Amino acid sequence: TVRFLSLCAGIGGMDLGLERAGWQCVGQVEVDPWCREVLRRHWPHVWQWGDIRLLDAATIRESCGLPDAVVAAPPCQPVSCAGKGKGSGDRRWLWDDVLRLVCALRPAWVCFENVPGLRARGADGILAHLEAAGYACWPLVVGARHVGAPHRRDRVWIVGRLADSPSRGRR
Repeated sequence: TVRFLSLCAGIGGMDLGLERAGWQCVGQVEVDPWCREVLRRHWPHVWQWGDIRLLDAATIRESCGLPDAVVAAPPCQPVSCAGKGKGSGDRRWLWDDVLRLVCALRPAWVCFENVPGLRARGADGILAHLEAAGYACWPLVVGARHVGAPHRRDRVWIVGRLADSPSRGRR
């Protein structure tokens, strides 16, 4: 079983999908109180933290061990085409904290989701940071229509694999 840590978890949509695929959620980070209540209801035995900016890798390791994967869906407002497009200048820009924890934990896998605006407002820096940390990355765009939904709703996904981590028989 792949053990994953979910950053910027929202109400756990990605977590639910990964668990249905056979992965195990070992920790969740979400600052919004209402979302955290939803997470507690559905994952009562999973470690949970509030503000990612105040969380460190030592706390995660002590609580739930080292995860095999870190997944995240940081707030989209800093890069959304509908917003002001401040990118890293927006107080809601949490990519630096996501990358800080990934580099400290060094999971074998990372998987991030965001809106298409990320491509022009930050993806290059995020990919460069991950690659400098030893991750081979695959950015891709998947739309809701690609999985049978009647609307477009594209999403940017970044999947990364730590180059020097053992595969443990998985690809």
